[in-house]
Amino acid sequence: MPREGDFYLCGPSSFMADLRTGLTAWGVPSARIHSELFSGGPTLTPGMVATPARAPHQPAGTAGTGPLVSFARSGIAARWRQDDQSLLELAEACDVPVRWSCRTGVCHNCESGLISGSVAYQPDPLDPPAQGNVLICCSRPQGDVVIDI
Repeated sequence: MPREGDFYLCGPSSFMADLRTGLTAWGVPSARIHSELFSGGPTLTPGMVATPARAPHQPAGTAGTGPLVSFARSGIAARWRQDDQSLLELAEACDVPVRWSCRTGVCHNCESGLISGSVAYQPDPLDPPAQGNVLICCSRPQGDVVIDI
């Protein structure tokens, strides 16, 4: 990559700051580094609402046999189902009010507290969540988990 090129950065603020620092240290003039912040704007689902359309409930269909996923604030716990692609999908199936936008671990709108347990990411998020948090849009439980939603 030639240092004389223009560099266009788009992503979470910490990602862009690290990349800008690296490019500057590499000798790229700041006038050649352009950026656009990709962060949580308005979500497609605005998250916790005063009066949810439906109270949280067990998901329809056959009960899961996987790890127990507890949504602490919503007062619902359901077993992980093989067909769920993410904790977000299970939350939606239970009508647990959640925030989300990208569904790929980029925007962090779905970042929630992980009270206990551990998760695996698929895909890996571009920027990991804060310590003690989880991105529910792209994670799956690795055992029983309790999430602060």
